[in-house]
Amino acid sequence: MGRTKKGWFERNEIQRVTLDWVKQNCKFTNREMELLQIIYDRKLVRRDHLEIISESYRKAGKNRTVLLNRAIKKMYTKMCLDKIHEAQELGRGNTPCLVALDKGGSLLLGVPHKRRISHKVRHSKGGEDYVYRSLPINFRHINGVNKTEVETILFCDSLNYQLVQWVHEMKIVFHYAGEKITLIPDILMELDIKGKKFLAFIEYDTGSENYRYSSQFPVIRDKIIKYKKCMLSDTLKKDYNYFPMLLLVTEDGKRINYFNEKCQEMGIKGFGVFHENYQDFLRHLSTII
Repeated sequence: MGRTKKGWFERNEIQRVTLDWVKQNCKFTNREMELLQIIYDRKLVRRDHLEIISESYRKAGKNRTVLLNRAIKKMYTKMCLDKIHEAQELGRGNTPCLVALDKGGSLLLGVPHKRRISHKVRHSKGGEDYVYRSLPINFRHINGVNKTEVETILFCDSLNYQLVQWVHEMKIVFHYAGEKITLIPDILMELDIKGKKFLAFIEYDTGSENYRYSSQFPVIRDKIIKYKKCMLSDTLKKDYNYFPMLLLVTEDGKRINYFNEKCQEMGIKGFGVFHENYQDFLRHLSTII
């Protein structure tokens, strides 16, 4: 058994976490179990995003941060959650922690465990083991998708609209021109705006793919082509009255015109949105639906 560094990360590191151990040692409320499911669905979630994404904590009033921190600490010490901070920028304080399922949380939910926060164990001079944690290389993308969800929830709450669906990585398998194709959008979103349904596929772009390109972005073009083939295959007709709009929420403003031009060229309804303008885009959209 090892121990993490003293303080915020301190806990006894149980080397063998089994379902029997979890059932004996982990007694969680329904709200805490809801948190585990939310985190599993999103892989990795920042604490302040959890406050909004979890409806139970969002409606908990002024004490929601205290209640959530208490739940995270409880589940962390019981090996059901893992946590980490982003690297601290010079002159700035820590950002809210990010949490992911630990082995106990996966066992409680009955899902395969995948470690999202990597561990490196080092031995101190005193003989104790210390765990050093690091984030996955795709955490910026995961964090961007979660931030987009938070902004969607806040937008809907502010105008009394309803977020009906927010589906992560829905696998769509279809055939087009004799070819079997798999499409996995980052998000399928459904909004109810004044009784009218709005559907969209959302792709979040950090600007890291094809970052050396200044005017042509093959990864984006190939995604649009795949959505176009899905639309022409009529695979989604049985589920939806129309093919969902394609939204690219990007951190790289120079990709927006390229995306919009390619969507128009290929005859698919799509819009590129700079990530900081996403809520403004939703407000404008709500006036024309």
